[in-house]
Amino acid sequence: MKAPAISFGRLAAFVAVAEAGTFTAAAERLNTTKSAVSQAVALLERELGTQLLQRSTRKLAITEAGAAFLADCRELLAGAEAAMERARTGHAQPSGTLRLTSPQASAGMVASWIAAYSQRYPAMRVDYVPTDRKLDVIAEHFDVTIRVGPMADSGLRAVVLEELGLWTVAAPSYLARHGTPRKPAELAGHEWIALSLLPAPWSIDLERGGRKVRMKLRGSISAASTDAVLQLVRQGAGISFFPSTANVRAEVEAGRLVRLFPGWASGRMFLYAAYPGNIAPPAKTRAFIDLAKEAVRSRSKGQES
Repeated sequence: MKAPAISFGRLAAFVAVAEAGTFTAAAERLNTTKSAVSQAVALLERELGTQLLQRSTRKLAITEAGAAFLADCRELLAGAEAAMERARTGHAQPSGTLRLTSPQASAGMVASWIAAYSQRYPAMRVDYVPTDRKLDVIAEHFDVTIRVGPMADSGLRAVVLEELGLWTVAAPSYLARHGTPRKPAELAGHEWIALSLLPAPWSIDLERGGRKVRMKLRGSISAASTDAVLQLVRQGAGISFFPSTANVRAEVEAGRLVRLFPGWASGRMFLYAAYPGNIAPPAKTRAFIDLAKEAVRSRSKGQES
């Protein structure tokens, strides 16, 4: 007997609940009722013959089977959304205005992408806002944001452009005056430049061979700008850490900065593009993200050769 086809709407309801954490929040995201979302998930569980969500009066938790199924659902929905968007847009050139934001430290890189984007799609206008201020992408009507850091748990859809390390660096001038720390524990005796935008600006977690170390740091300077912290480190004011973006790698390769503790890992960071909405992005947004992926891929190949 042929198994019944599972509705994409039920898959979307399950993904929304898993991501939003409650049936109420999922219903708001899908612009429907809580009862409709609950019924869709219950029907999906019945069709699959397995429980995807563990419900209680206090909280909602995803089961082990649900967690495994969630990744497949996301992939299926993304493929379906992309197919529908291609059908809607055909081969038409993107047009209109793309509103874009990124951290200030990424402005040079993103500006080069915008230049290539404008040449490739001359009918497009771009409104670019580089800032370290935390923006509400949806409320402020941005089409896409370029971010560097851990993957944020938010209502945005994200596309990873590159996985980055987190490098602890100092200027040669600082190390000449204060000595070079050879192991993480020695950081306690050095001046740390803190990025106050981080949740824990005065600590650092490092790991090597299964051994984890959390260092409490000290210093007299903090700044709410990655660019400012990088400039302070360049000037020899202290030590700090940064995602291993192209400009930081270039500083180390040129000898203007020295990477400390290269054998130690310090968390997973990502360069990624995020956009609002629960369907595939419009053609103008998808075109920019695709171009950014090409640029990052080309740069990586150039560094390998």
